[in-house]
Amino acid sequence: MGNPESWDILAAIMNLPTFWIVFAAILMVLEFWAAIRVLKSDGNRESKCLWILALVFVPVISLVAWIVAGPKVRANSSVSKG
Repeated sequence: MGNPESWDILAAIMNLPTFWIVFAAILMVLEFWAAIRVLKSDGNRESKCLWILALVFVPVISLVAWIVAGPKVRANSSVSKG
């Protein structure tokens, strides 16, 4: 069921604190980005609150769910007609 050496390499990577620090930092950046996008969306207040709560309490799963089915961002209406 796989090469034992590959499992040793995977175990070594998972034990590196640097890996987890980088993973957590990337996850935090993505969470802030998603939260800002949720707040700028056209959804109602309750919908936005539920998405933010999901992003905070179940970060990885809710981030993937938000990317797939989350609220869409409002179109910028600053284009002038004339």
